[in-house]
Amino acid sequence: MAFLNKNIALATAALVACGTAAASEDYDLRYAPGYGGADMSAPFEGGWVFQAHAYVYSGNVRGTQAVDTDLSAQLGIPSPGAVTAHSVIRTNDQINVYGLLPRLSFMSSTTFLGATIGGTALLPLVTKASTASVTSVSTTLGGPALGLVPAPTQAYLTGLVNAGATTSADYLTNANSNKTFYAGDLEFSPILRWSTEATQTLFILTAVLPTGDYNPLRAANPGAGDFYTIRPAVQFSYIGDGWDVGTRVAYSYNTRNHETLYKTGGYVNWDLAMMKSVSESTRVGLSSYMVDQLTADKNDLSAADCVGRFGALGCQVVMAREAGTVGQKGRVFGAGPEIAYIHGAGDFLLEGRIMKEFGAESRPKGFTAFVTLSKPF
Repeated sequence: MAFLNKNIALATAALVACGTAAASEDYDLRYAPGYGGADMSAPFEGGWVFQAHAYVYSGNVRGTQAVDTDLSAQLGIPSPGAVTAHSVIRTNDQINVYGLLPRLSFMSSTTFLGATIGGTALLPLVTKASTASVTSVSTTLGGPALGLVPAPTQAYLTGLVNAGATTSADYLTNANSNKTFYAGDLEFSPILRWSTEATQTLFILTAVLPTGDYNPLRAANPGAGDFYTIRPAVQFSYIGDGWDVGTRVAYSYNTRNHETLYKTGGYVNWDLAMMKSVSESTRVGLSSYMVDQLTADKNDLSAADCVGRFGALGCQVVMAREAGTVGQKGRVFGAGPEIAYIHGAGDFLLEGRIMKEFGAESRPKGFTAFVTLSKPF
């Protein structure tokens, strides 16, 4: 296999690491898509509120890439391109996230600009798993001098290129398949709340700190990386006669990851929940979300700096994984049913929702599910 062109190995490595083109470093978002549900339309009045979100996400990215390799020199044919190998590599990256997202919030009676002042903090506990694999490699030979190559040699070369491409991916497949549990990144936010008899508007300015467990050589980490996120958000709710609507729009600005010099582009999260009361305690409805990345990912990590930071093999893992995300902007939508139960006169709120994703562009696609307990004190 010594003749194997490095282009095959590197292209396969990038595909194994990243699937197809996708955006945000390691697909991480510091805002769980679909996070806002029926709780968005619950009145947030004076006092403390504790929330516990149990969160599951499962999605995958499938990739296909064609790679051409010149075999002329290896066959002793002086004309470049006389015999070529055209390889089609298909990959899959399965991503699973399981989280417990405890949040503690407080709303005071102090006012500013006509709004009451409050705050909230969240420290997620997260298990993330990434399983990367090459699903198939197929190669066909071509070129003007292919007729000079005997059929048994052609069959041998085809098998050799296929085997070489698959073998070159084995290390990166293993390196980009891991499962990790730990605390994620801490976030805290001041809140301003304006309200009328039927509406509630919140302005939330969130800062996310890189406190979570993170290793740049792993594809799946509880923490998103060594960078900060600033996320302004506006949340609006309407509480009507039997109908409730809650929606939240948030924009996340990310600084550069100091570990990898990677900068994930800014993205918008939009959550919407429309609920209908079917009894004194039960509401049913639709929950949906959108993730839309507005600026593309960037990376200024040079090959020399990469080797200095991670070593030769580590650099290969990091660079290959990021090759499919740099310059990309992701988008995905999700929607599904929701049910919410309110105990007594608002003693606590228990809700569940599951949302299937669609319209994915440069993002994994799968489903999201939440079970949320909200308890005021």
